[in-house]
Amino acid sequence: MLDPRQDFKQDSILWELVLNCATLYKDSQIYGNLHGFRCAGSQLCIKNETLSFKFPLDYDEETKQSYKQKYLTPYIKQLKELFKFVAEYWQKNKEEPVDNKDDLFTRDIFLEGYKD
Repeated sequence: MLDPRQDFKQDSILWELVLNCATLYKDSQIYGNLHGFRCAGSQLCIKNETLSFKFPLDYDEETKQSYKQKYLTPYIKQLKELFKFVAEYWQKNKEEPVDNKDDLFTRDIFLEGYKD
């Protein structure tokens, strides 16, 4: 799954990891919401070994809170797991290219909520 905003080079690989992992959830809305936020300009960064999400810069505080409640909060458990997994994967493999999507899923840490 390619990053839909490859004009944001600094976090493109993180978005590719997140979006690829998000496709594994049974609820496709998780992927859809993340994809939508990325298209709008949301960014990811790794700081202190934690993956952080940043809303687009042009969103005011009211919009951020509204979108957070509508699109992120209902999936908070899955998003925390997903972001934790991607951060751990990134820390272990950031020097190596991601050539094979299957390589992302060698650890059995996600059972509930994923496609069979």
